[in-house]
Amino acid sequence: MSNDFIELLMKSSKVSDSEKWDAEYETLPVVIAESAASLGDALLKLDEVGGYGYIATWRKNLFAFNTKLLSKRCGLIDENGSLLKAARVPKN
Repeated sequence: MSNDFIELLMKSSKVSDSEKWDAEYETLPVVIAESAASLGDALLKLDEVGGYGYIATWRKNLFAFNTKLLSKRCGLIDENGSLLKAARVPKN
Protein backbone atom coordinates (compact mmCIF):
# COMPACT_ATOMS: atom_id res chain seq x y z
CA MET A 1 0.00 0.00 0.00
CA SER A 2 1.39 3.37 -0.96
CA ASN A 3 1.81 6.23 1.48
CA ASP A 4 0.14 8.57 -1.05
CA PHE A 5 -3.03 6.49 -0.95
CA ILE A 6 -3.24 6.30 2.83
CA GLU A 7 -2.49 10.03 3.19
CA LEU A 8 -5.33 10.92 0.81
CA LEU A 9 -7.69 8.50 2.52
CA MET A 10 -6.97 9.92 5.98
CA LYS A 11 -7.95 13.41 4.85
CA SER A 12 -11.59 12.32 4.79
CA SER A 13 -13.55 13.23 7.91
CA LYS A 14 -15.27 9.82 7.82
CA VAL A 15 -12.02 7.82 7.81
CA SER A 16 -9.97 7.19 10.94
CA ASP A 17 -6.81 5.31 11.74
CA SER A 18 -7.03 1.72 12.97
CA GLU A 19 -4.52 -0.61 14.57
CA LYS A 20 -6.16 -3.79 13.25
CA TRP A 21 -7.24 -2.59 9.79
CA ASP A 22 -5.75 -0.26 7.20
CA ALA A 23 -8.33 2.30 8.38
CA GLU A 24 -11.96 2.58 9.51
CA TYR A 25 -14.83 4.24 7.63
CA GLU A 26 -17.25 5.44 10.27
CA THR A 27 -17.13 2.29 12.43
CA LEU A 28 -16.49 -0.40 9.83
CA PRO A 29 -13.08 -1.77 8.82
CA VAL A 30 -11.33 -0.62 5.65
CA VAL A 31 -8.75 -2.61 3.72
CA ILE A 32 -6.87 -1.13 0.80
CA ALA A 33 -6.71 -2.74 -2.63
CA GLU A 34 -4.90 -0.36 -4.93
CA SER A 35 -5.06 -2.82 -7.83
CA ALA A 36 -6.81 -6.01 -8.90
CA ALA A 37 -3.69 -7.92 -7.85
CA SER A 38 -4.16 -6.90 -4.21
CA LEU A 39 -7.94 -7.44 -4.17
CA GLY A 40 -7.70 -11.10 -3.13
CA ASP A 41 -5.64 -10.28 -0.05
CA ALA A 42 -8.00 -7.45 0.87
CA LEU A 43 -11.04 -9.73 0.66
CA LEU A 44 -9.29 -12.35 2.80
CA LYS A 45 -8.72 -9.72 5.48
CA LEU A 46 -12.42 -8.78 5.44
CA ASP A 47 -13.42 -12.44 5.75
CA GLU A 48 -12.46 -12.09 9.43
CA VAL A 49 -15.57 -9.95 9.91
CA GLY A 50 -17.77 -11.77 7.40
CA GLY A 51 -17.10 -9.18 4.70
CA TYR A 52 -18.73 -6.39 6.69
CA GLY A 53 -16.45 -3.52 5.75
CA TYR A 54 -14.98 -1.51 2.90
CA ILE A 55 -12.44 -1.93 0.16
CA ALA A 56 -10.61 1.32 -0.60
CA THR A 57 -9.21 1.74 -4.10
CA TRP A 58 -8.16 4.39 -6.59
CA ARG A 59 -11.21 5.74 -8.42
CA LYS A 60 -9.26 5.56 -11.69
CA ASN A 61 -8.84 1.78 -11.23
CA LEU A 62 -12.50 0.94 -10.76
CA PHE A 63 -12.66 -0.57 -14.24
CA ALA A 64 -10.31 -3.32 -12.98
CA PHE A 65 -12.92 -4.60 -10.50
CA ASN A 66 -16.31 -6.17 -11.06
CA THR A 67 -18.01 -3.75 -8.69
CA LYS A 68 -21.33 -5.61 -8.76
CA LEU A 69 -19.75 -8.82 -7.49
CA LEU A 70 -17.53 -6.96 -5.08
CA SER A 71 -20.40 -4.94 -3.61
CA LYS A 72 -22.29 -8.12 -2.72
CA ARG A 73 -19.52 -8.82 -0.22
CA CYS A 74 -18.49 -5.39 1.05
CA GLY A 75 -18.67 -1.67 0.43
CA LEU A 76 -16.36 0.38 -1.73
CA ILE A 77 -14.71 3.76 -1.15
CA ASP A 78 -12.21 5.74 -3.20
CA GLU A 79 -8.91 7.34 -2.20
CA ASN A 80 -10.73 10.47 -0.99
CA GLY A 81 -12.99 8.51 1.34
CA SER A 82 -15.97 9.05 -0.96
CA LEU A 83 -18.59 6.35 -0.69
CA LEU A 84 -18.99 4.43 -3.95
CA LYS A 85 -21.08 1.56 -2.58
CA ALA A 86 -22.42 1.22 0.96
CA ALA A 87 -21.23 -1.72 3.03
CA ARG A 88 -23.52 -4.34 4.45
CA VAL A 89 -24.09 -3.88 8.16
CA PRO A 90 -24.21 -6.96 10.42
CA LYS A 91 -27.58 -7.85 11.86
CA ASN A 92 -27.56 -8.09 15.63
